[in-house]
Amino acid sequence: MRSVDLIRSAVSGLWRQKARTTLTLLGVAVGGCALAFSLSLGIGLRGMIDREFHSRPNFWQVHVHVAHQGSAVPEADIPPEAIAVEGAMSDERRQRLRAKKVEQYQNTHPRRPPVPLTPDRIAELAAVPDVTEVVAWQMGAGRAWLGDRAEEVFVVAGKPPAELERRLVAGRMPAPDATDEMLVSEYLLYELGVRDGAQVAATIGRPVRVGVGGFGMTKYLNLARSFGVQPGDVNAVQERALEKIADQLPAAVDKLDLTPAERAALKAMFAERDRKKSEPAPAWLSDAAARAELRVAGVLREPTLDERKELERSQGGWALLRADVFLPPGAGGRLFGQLPWVRETGYEAATLKVRPGGDLKAVAAAAERMGFEQFSAVEWFDAAKREVTLIAAGLNLFALVSLFVAALGITNTLVTSVVERTKEIGVWKALGATDRQVMTQFLAEGAAIGLLGGLLGLGLAWGLSVPGDGLVRRLVQEQSRHEQLISESVFEFPVWLLAATVGFAALVTTLAAVYPARRAARVQPVEALRHE
Repeated sequence: MRSVDLIRSAVSGLWRQKARTTLTLLGVAVGGCALAFSLSLGIGLRGMIDREFHSRPNFWQVHVHVAHQGSAVPEADIPPEAIAVEGAMSDERRQRLRAKKVEQYQNTHPRRPPVPLTPDRIAELAAVPDVTEVVAWQMGAGRAWLGDRAEEVFVVAGKPPAELERRLVAGRMPAPDATDEMLVSEYLLYELGVRDGAQVAATIGRPVRVGVGGFGMTKYLNLARSFGVQPGDVNAVQERALEKIADQLPAAVDKLDLTPAERAALKAMFAERDRKKSEPAPAWLSDAAARAELRVAGVLREPTLDERKELERSQGGWALLRADVFLPPGAGGRLFGQLPWVRETGYEAATLKVRPGGDLKAVAAAAERMGFEQFSAVEWFDAAKREVTLIAAGLNLFALVSLFVAALGITNTLVTSVVERTKEIGVWKALGATDRQVMTQFLAEGAAIGLLGGLLGLGLAWGLSVPGDGLVRRLVQEQSRHEQLISESVFEFPVWLLAATVGFAALVTTLAAVYPARRAARVQPVEALRHE
């Protein structure tokens, strides 16, 4: 038989069983639709994640800061005798006890000192491939004084970001190298008694005293707390008086109405305090404090709701969100440089700006290898990609099951067709058709159903993607309501997906036709002609 005759006969065989063929075709179309739909959604979601993350400037940043607790002693550096486990026991129990001894040794022995974020280290970070800029930050809690008013503040020093200029309501941005200028928030001025709009403008150029430090900034305010007064209710005059009392208290012990034992106990306490003053102390325990008189260069309005959300999402944005006083690098160095722990450890934190499209993960890993703690959006990005991949894999598995169920329908259809066309097959063979030609015909019928079903499935998947796109985009937007989506579509239909869907459907249906085709090829002409 000629190939044309085989094809004509295959089409004729399928056409004679219109209802059964149509149902089988619909099954393949549904399976092909599910496969194309799930693949398109998975590809589109992964592409959307890439676009949504990579298009945000804040994504290409790594925020690093000093690991204040230092790092634990590595297990390799612990003396073997210190973590040896003695006695006869199972290996599992020995390992558990040894792990506990390692943990106890690390908790009870001095940790490695933190790596300081000094200018030299800043230069090393700037030399990391794909890093375009390093912005160093210093920050800390403190106090601000204006006239006879005083308020607790959070002070941030560093290169002023561009978003601060958009929030100026009075004055100008300070020069980076200015040592006597600063930005203040309008809320701080309000708390310091500057209420009228005209008064806000009048504060430009006015001197304000700013102080930062550890325990030394607030030790005298503890006296206020003992009187039932909160630090925020203490004015500048009362604060200076409390500070004098705190400083003069050791010398006044003998004049107080105390028993000899109480005097001796207090003197011993003050002596111990004086002894510890000569020892290094962390910021939160140190008596050291720094103060400087700075002039107001500009006043910042409070951030809008959208700006607040943007700051909350950005690395290090929380510091700008909390800042009552912002100092340029020059003034920041002048103020914070007075603190001993700042001289030893350098900056508090730094933001590494990475070239868009660069290896963000490698930059974060380089910062960790240098001994710093780091935070970047790369972990969120990887987690989102993993979740989408798992969801897409589940959908694809479901689609494959649907397609294989349709393949069983093809097998059933063609087996039934072989039985019904046994006499016809016998005629073919009597006319000279070979087993291979007979088998090829039934395989062609299976492939035809697969090709046509795959094409119908693609069209159905594309049609469903139109309303599905709006639904998925709305669901994604609800989950990320703080961000306006950049992606215009969630579904993607690349050319390879179109070809793969149709080709895979044809392959599955062709394989499903192998058994019926082999059965048809084994039909004997004489027996077939006798078949009723």
